[in-house]
Amino acid sequence: MSMRVLCIWLPNWPSQRANAAKLRADSNGSTPTVGPIVLHARDARRGRVVAAANATARTMGVLPQMPLSQASTLCPDAHLVEYDPHSDIEALCSMAEAAQCFSPIVGIEQIDPQPWAGRSIHQPQAILLNVTGIGPLFGGEESLAQIVHNWIADQGYLASIAIANRVGTAWAMANFAHRQNLATALMSIESQSSTDAIPSFLSILPHHDANETENEIEARIAMFPLAIESLRLDLATVTKLHRLGIKTIGQLMELPRNGLASRFTDQLLTRIDQALGDREEPIVSLHAAPELAIEEVLEHPTPVRETIDAIISIQMRQLTKSLESIGHGALRLVCRIELERNAIPIESDIVHQSTDPNRVARVFQIGLYQPSHDADHLLWLLRGQLDAHYSKGPSHFWARSIALQATLTSPVTWQQNDLFDRHSVVHRDAIAKLVDVLSSRMGRTAVVAPTVHRDPQPELAYSWRPLTGWRSDGIQQDTKRKLARAPKRDFATTQGIEASPADFWRRPMRMLQPPKGITIEHTKDDGAPLQIEYQNAKQKVQSAIGPERIDTGWWQGVTQQRDYYRIELSNGVWLWIYRDRRNHQWFLHGEFD
Repeated sequence: MSMRVLCIWLPNWPSQRANAAKLRADSNGSTPTVGPIVLHARDARRGRVVAAANATARTMGVLPQMPLSQASTLCPDAHLVEYDPHSDIEALCSMAEAAQCFSPIVGIEQIDPQPWAGRSIHQPQAILLNVTGIGPLFGGEESLAQIVHNWIADQGYLASIAIANRVGTAWAMANFAHRQNLATALMSIESQSSTDAIPSFLSILPHHDANETENEIEARIAMFPLAIESLRLDLATVTKLHRLGIKTIGQLMELPRNGLASRFTDQLLTRIDQALGDREEPIVSLHAAPELAIEEVLEHPTPVRETIDAIISIQMRQLTKSLESIGHGALRLVCRIELERNAIPIESDIVHQSTDPNRVARVFQIGLYQPSHDADHLLWLLRGQLDAHYSKGPSHFWARSIALQATLTSPVTWQQNDLFDRHSVVHRDAIAKLVDVLSSRMGRTAVVAPTVHRDPQPELAYSWRPLTGWRSDGIQQDTKRKLARAPKRDFATTQGIEASPADFWRRPMRMLQPPKGITIEHTKDDGAPLQIEYQNAKQKVQSAIGPERIDTGWWQGVTQQRDYYRIELSNGVWLWIYRDRRNHQWFLHGEFD
């Protein structure tokens, strides 16, 4: 039996997430519809540009890579949102993991280094499922596609779904079979106050094996009217084909194959074969294989914690050997301990309650920031979960079975270390393990690092991001490699708005968030403070450096207009204060060490 692939394309995924977020935020407000939304990002050369826009904003002339000032002129009532590709990738990967209820093999599309023609955003927007032999379990492939559509629509998103024999074929049908109708549907959804009636766009190509010629020909014919952009080609190749008058796959197939090989790169022929079913293309799964799980049912339930630890230790070593044999490491582990009632029943706080009142279960999960098959390290993390939560369960429930499973894995990349890099590698390993421990106990979003932004407003000059996440292709990042990476510089010269090494005390290390209002007793003619009320006492200002005038961008809401001063008090304390030029009030924003 040949493979069957289900492709879920979520058109304009970043703006769809922004639409859903705005509907949730306005659910109790007065705004009845989504309206125009513009996602903006900063370009190093051009300043603020449009990264994405929803269908309503696009009908008003807003296009990706357009200067934000021009977009605001075309669409002055647009809701402006900061573009966050990291969150978009994570949300898509979370949806792909949840789609495991339909198929055991689920992944997201793998993008090329160069953006595809027809895509304005260089990031994944499609989910791929291997549904070989699964259709009959849901009443047929059409019924399966409709169930998947309902599942996505319940989350407030619009999707185009296609099922075909190959990844390339399913991707092309999902992305281009209903493209015009999808734009109209997005406009209709954005003009409504809810997402109750999301239309379905399904494309089911006939199943065919090697000997089923008629179905194979029918599937190929269905591909011919599609635009050549459906082959996932780069913009240069598509532009060259358009100059030759080639707009569809059918027109392209009329050309001799030898001529295509001599005038274009091998990628064109590869993409043609993948789309028409002549070449296999794998689905890069986001989760572990089903066999990476071990379960042991005890002959007699036990309340002894040492026995449970010993069983988990044996299971962990067996599981890590399996991971090591395939060159993978665990990124997420789940331990499930099924408990059985063995005493007088009392109230229980166990989270996972089964249908049998005499049986309950406790589930523990650990996440890692780099793939690992180190049994001792994984046991250390899991025992931390057991110490924190297992002892909270009632004593009349004893362990009946213990299961351990690696639900998310990734290949372990081995790399030869430099001759003089041994000590730094050791430190990186220690930091990565520390991150694993902290994230396991506190949660992934609690272990973050600062990211510097080129923004004049001090409160927006940095943000907190998790130490790891997903790359642009949806693959989990390697924490150890990320920790070894040099910090990025957001400016080309030292004449930018960021502090230079020679100006190390231009910004204080301790900043108040939000700034604290203060009282200035006297000021000079030029506006510099002479006396300030600080720590419930009046302090004389010995010296004042400034003003440093900061105005924020209009796209960030109400414009901030501030005059900053670095002042030295009579007791030797240096403060960073500013005067709000709109209302002439003074604020303390930081203290210098």
